[in-house]
Amino acid sequence: MLDFWKGKKVLVTGGGGFIGSHLCDELIEHKAKVFSGDLKAGHIKESKYKNKIRFLKINFLNLNECINKIKKFDIVMHLAAKVGGINYNIKYTADIFLHNVIMTSNIAKAIVKNKIKNVLLTSSACVYPADADIPTKEQDGFKGEPEKTNIGYGWAKRITEITGKLLYNQYGINVAIVRPYNAYGPRDKFDLENAHVIAAIINKVFNSKDGKIQVWGTGEQTRTFLYVKDVVRGMMLAMEKYAIADPINLGSDEEIKIKDLVNMIIELSGKDIKIVFNTNVPEGYKRRKADTSLARRKIEFKAQWTIREGLKETIEYYKNMICKL
Repeated sequence: MLDFWKGKKVLVTGGGGFIGSHLCDELIEHKAKVFSGDLKAGHIKESKYKNKIRFLKINFLNLNECINKIKKFDIVMHLAAKVGGINYNIKYTADIFLHNVIMTSNIAKAIVKNKIKNVLLTSSACVYPADADIPTKEQDGFKGEPEKTNIGYGWAKRITEITGKLLYNQYGINVAIVRPYNAYGPRDKFDLENAHVIAAIINKVFNSKDGKIQVWGTGEQTRTFLYVKDVVRGMMLAMEKYAIADPINLGSDEEIKIKDLVNMIIELSGKDIKIVFNTNVPEGYKRRKADTSLARRKIEFKAQWTIREGLKETIEYYKNMICKL
């Protein structure tokens, strides 16, 4: 993988964000020339490579700005997105949909206008319907409607995938499309409105005032979670080995019940916390697990981090970086 990236000029949209900043780090380690395209530096300020990652301020909602700035890159890796936790996604369905579709459209137009030949588009497991087969194969990505708690984001990501296929078909652009499953890790969003499951639980555990935390649902629902370092490795492998505009799942085979996940976080945090399950609110998918066979076959990808290992790193980050704010 090192030779593929060496010397290439790479733009990471959303490079200041959670996953994007980790991708910038990994690209630097593989000798790429890395630009973080974003409205602000964000987590790049925390990177040990912050002096090597060049910041390019771009408003992706402005078409002319995209066309004028997204040029002369060997590869564009599009990670910028508007999304939050389950409550945020339900509350701002239309905003999420429109924001993401406009960004993808503007970036695609810039890619075509400036004749960029290599692109990674980040989709999501949110494209899948609630009744998808488990483990879920890639062909279920356009079956029915996306699960209702993610419908705005799910449809936006389906449109992202269609955009990639059309760019590949009409312009011959090399397009890799990945569907990450439940990414987590250091630099995640930990505020409760925007946080996903793991980050939200860590926040609640460390900020409980009465020795209790509330968890949405019964706790019996299951998920697989992918540590951020595995996510970015999968993205890079997809760009290198499978840029044919065919979506590919990036996930872990380690499935866990939410109640067991919460108990593990409490244990690793060293706290004495009681869990209160709120069954009067949406809990999302009953079960969510990727079929990872395509990723193993096509890009030789398999998750390397266990959930316990990843949680340890994430909790340490929270204690050292967030608790001290």
